[in-house]
Amino acid sequence: MKAFLRMWQKFNTDDIKNSLFVVGELSGECFSCHKIGIPLGEKRCPACNNEFKFIAFRRKVNFSIIERFKDKYPQGIFIDFDDFKKAIGASYVRKILDI
Repeated sequence: MKAFLRMWQKFNTDDIKNSLFVVGELSGECFSCHKIGIPLGEKRCPACNNEFKFIAFRRKVNFSIIERFKDKYPQGIFIDFDDFKKAIGASYVRKILDI
């Protein structure tokens, strides 16, 4: 039996920022240039032409939704958007405090 499992892996958040597609209800957003209204299933941003390597969802999703998107983005790496927001928030604080 195959199943989706969450795993912990270190990533460079700058790499994710430049190639993240954030899935909303009806369309998506390029996290790099913040272009909104991108049709679901697009492989590149129509505004900045960045390739979407990472996929995140604005809302909590179940495995059936991820499975459906895995067909649209077979090479995509699915990340938890809340984890990503916490990581970039922490990096902003470190920059401000010069840690």
